[in-house]
Amino acid sequence: MTEKKTKNDFVYAAKAQTNIILEQPSETNPYVCKANYLHGYNVLELLQKKSFVEVLLLLFIGELPEPEKVQLFERLMIGLINLGPRHPAVKAAMVAGVSKANAEHLLPIGLSVLGGETNGAKEVEQAMIFLKNNIEKPANNVAKELCSSIKKHSDGEFHLCPGFGNSYGSIDEYTVDLAEKITQSSHEGFTFIKWALEFNQSLTPYNMGWLKTGLAATVFCELGIGAREAIGLFQLICAPGIFVQGVEQTHHPITAIPMLADEQHIYTRSN
Repeated sequence: MTEKKTKNDFVYAAKAQTNIILEQPSETNPYVCKANYLHGYNVLELLQKKSFVEVLLLLFIGELPEPEKVQLFERLMIGLINLGPRHPAVKAAMVAGVSKANAEHLLPIGLSVLGGETNGAKEVEQAMIFLKNNIEKPANNVAKELCSSIKKHSDGEFHLCPGFGNSYGSIDEYTVDLAEKITQSSHEGFTFIKWALEFNQSLTPYNMGWLKTGLAATVFCELGIGAREAIGLFQLICAPGIFVQGVEQTHHPITAIPMLADEQHIYTRSN
């Protein structure tokens, strides 16, 4: 029988530990910071010599990225800056805004929805795990095996695997075009992008392909972002659109958004 441990049985650190940032204290006051070093780089020097995208990647991966990775990530950030009013996270912020919720609450409301497993940050994490588990297999074979297990065609939104499927019963044309622009000139040096492009091409005959979560997951894999860290990074790059769509509605009357009738609601039993 295992002996139950109490909190007194653990040896706790004397202070919080981090390898991300070093605060150099002032010579006259140890509680005042004289200089900040982010993964060994002086922050004041970074702001003079590096872009925001470069420093953001430094924060997440611990080293300054190569120029081609900076360009890849910047394109993704632009492509996902606003997920659009039909996305549940954006819609949540818009409903909160038109309902006159405090402006400081709009982004947290939207981000909490964006953390979900369907079209959200959790799906990005799962898509990264899927990509890493299958990167050594031929993309065409993986697609055929997954598609062969489909029992019937779904007219609604269908996710064949995390990050890939269809939207409203069709290929997400915008995301396919977005993926082409983002990954332009990146096929040769980037293993995950090459695999995902081949996988997407194999899904086209089945009326499926890229979803935004799968595109983000593919880029994150190339950048060396951890699956758990990707959850927050995805929320971060989608945050601007969530907030501005929500705060826009605060200037409108509550009648500016549709009010669903009782018969328009669909109630489902949770599993």
